[in-house]
Amino acid sequence: MTSRWDDRYSQEEFAYGEEPNNYLKEQLSKLTVGSILFPAEGKGRNAVFAVHMGWNVSAFDISVEGKWRNADLPEIKKSTSGGMSLAQ
Repeated sequence: MTSRWDDRYSQEEFAYGEEPNNYLKEQLSKLTVGSILFPAEGKGRNAVFAVHMGWNVSAFDISVEGKWRNADLPEIKKSTSGGMSLAQ
């Protein structure tokens, strides 16, 4: 299972795009900011969005490629000391 996702996330392009999921964007804006968990977060597009909204984010993925690829995003680099933690 891990190799399937590692293969997918090792690609240069973002499998699901760089923008957060539309449903998540709509629903997250209706909630009070706090802590949020993103399991199976892949390259981190939804977690980055939540960090920008002020959420304290924890995210993980089975794929090492997904984790390290999303750690390359400038938004996550800025946020790892504050509102976001990454785990595998």
